[in-house]
Amino acid sequence: MVNIILISHGVFCEGLLSSLKMIAGDDYSPEALKEMASYVKKNGLKIYGFTTIAETVDAYREKLGKALDETAGEDGTLVLADIMSGTPYQSAAYLSKTHKIGLVSGMNMPMLLSLALEITEEVTLEEAVKKAASQESWGINGTTFEKGEKKRRAKLSINKN
Repeated sequence: MVNIILISHGVFCEGLLSSLKMIAGDDYSPEALKEMASYVKKNGLKIYGFTTIAETVDAYREKLGKALDETAGEDGTLVLADIMSGTPYQSAAYLSKTHKIGLVSGMNMPMLLSLALEITEEVTLEEAVKKAASQESWGINGTTFEKGEKKRRAKLSINKN
């Protein structure tokens, strides 16, 4: 079983997890997320932010190494990082010397949702990396709206009121 760790500068990874819970429900109750609920409850979705300038790179690397030790398994750990080449990413890359990891940069909400909807206990590390890095998980879209445009838009809320 592949475990997942979110790493970032500051509290970005905490915010993503909080947003995932807001969108999916704290108990991941929607039908499509039941398998993910089981997965997260069994393994947890770990987060490790590089949260203070006072924290040294070595201290962060040690903290991340312990997290990788805790989540280590035969199948490896998927590590999602905020940006490539930052301290969290470089620390995970360094720790790949002693841990089996799949490392993906550019972590975002669509990527996390894609994984939440599709990851199961049978998914391999290679499949999880491919899914996280796929164009479907980028979530980038651009639209221009003209002032005074009268087109109908979808409701923003599922609340009937």
